[in-house]
Amino acid sequence: MKLRFLVPALMLLLTSFATLSAQKTQLNSTDIKEVLKKNKAIIILDVRTAEEFAMGHLKGAQNIDIRQSDAYSKLDKLNPKITYLVYCRTNHRSGMAADYMIQKGFKSVYQMMDGFPGWAANNLPYEK
Repeated sequence: MKLRFLVPALMLLLTSFATLSAQKTQLNSTDIKEVLKKNKAIIILDVRTAEEFAMGHLKGAQNIDIRQSDAYSKLDKLNPKITYLVYCRTNHRSGMAADYMIQKGFKSVYQMMDGFPGWAANNLPYEK
């Protein structure tokens, strides 16, 4: 009978350790610029609409509109062992995406808190 309670307790414990190893880091655009300089392997995800993306985005960014019905399935296809930077216009949509990614076991996710407008306002380079 004790074994019946031990297995669920062990599963809960293992899940807790997996969550502890995942990390979401919230930074502003000037700090993100420094992170990107140090780690060229970071994958940049712009979770705004295609129209917003076309008006300007970080160089090399991939666009996954988080409000589209297939957005989460696209996130599920990404490699959870790679480090990602997620941004939007403010921090609402990027927060939804980053939280989802952490919940799904992604190890390292940066969220740009001042969004693309903050990046542009700080005269940081972007492309159209």
